[in-house]
Amino acid sequence: MLLLQLIVVSKVLVAKGKGMEFEKTRRQHMVSLLQRKRWSVHDLAREFEVKVSIVLDDLEHIRRSISSRHKIRIFPSECNDCGFKFKGRSKFTSPSRCPRCKGERISPTMMKIELT
Repeated sequence: MLLLQLIVVSKVLVAKGKGMEFEKTRRQHMVSLLQRKRWSVHDLAREFEVKVSIVLDDLEHIRRSISSRHKIRIFPSECNDCGFKFKGRSKFTSPSRCPRCKGERISPTMMKIELT
């Protein structure tokens, strides 16, 4: 039986086993996290301890490079004051203000990778 030892080295997953060693890049690790549950851009930035702009670049790259069987599903932001939903947005970031009530209390845009 093959035993693997997983070690996190500065937020990059390293797997060591019998006669093998490999690392997951930040983007590969991000894909595996996004396949398990919904994440916001800010949650991913905190998880990997990087700037939001780096996460946005990674997500754009992932969107272009994931297989045709997978798709990044974006769950839209919602205004916490009036309930307006920002449907049809393809951006990963949350809007800054509600067009209906001009409120700034907006829930974050969430995303997840799903099979198509």
